Amino acid sequence: MTANTIQARQLLFAAQVILAGVILSGPVAVAVVEFLAPQPAWQDATTLISHYSWIQSSPYVFGFLIAVGFLFLMSVLVDVALDAHRPLARAALAFTAVSASLIFFNYTLQTAFVPLWLHRSPSAVSMVTMANPDSLGWSLEMYGYGLLGIATACAAPVFEPQGRRRLIRLFLILNCILSVIGAVLVPIIPGWVLTPWGMVAGAFWNILIAVTMIMIMVEFRQQHTTG
Repeated sequence: MTANTIQARQLLFAAQVILAGVILSGPVAVAVVEFLAPQPAWQDATTLISHYSWIQSSPYVFGFLIAVGFLFLMSVLVDVALDAHRPLARAALAFTAVSASLIFFNYTLQTAFVPLWLHRSPSAVSMVTMANPDSLGWSLEMYGYGLLGIATACAAPVFEPQGRRRLIRLFLILNCILSVIGAVLVPIIPGWVLTPWGMVAGAFWNILIAVTMIMIMVEFRQQHTTG
């Protein structure tokens, strides 16, 4: 990988956007929702409607930052990749684009379709809301992030296996394993995402991505400063 000062700044910015999305859509937004407008465990659309608040859309609003940040990150990696790694970097960008389309569609459903149709068609809302562990929303979410995992595995070789970049490379591959397993489990174990161990897996994913982005920020902040 050869990144000039401008590219190092772009990588730094992309990692900052992703990190902000992970923190704001994860612990911050979830804590706010649980404190101000908690939604009980899924029962039916009637229960959802009676406990619904616009605040419950906040995790998905901030989730857009993750998809946007990864699109930008993969775009820059195509530019900085060595010739031997550029085809994989392009594949990473392609997988990220497909992933982002699924994630954007899902978060559009959660932030616009669900509140608009809440009192018009409860049955339609129950099919897409992520309050329902067996909904279309969770299928889009897990398959979208599964594809993002494949993208991070394709991007991993762009980082040389030495120093801090070795860990970045390893964590990107680990994200692929975790994300693909999560997607595969969706049709095999219905509703697993909102089980206790599913919540633990989600928290681990957030920590993994956050640490990876922090390492990228440290790595390229130094290059940006010294470049």
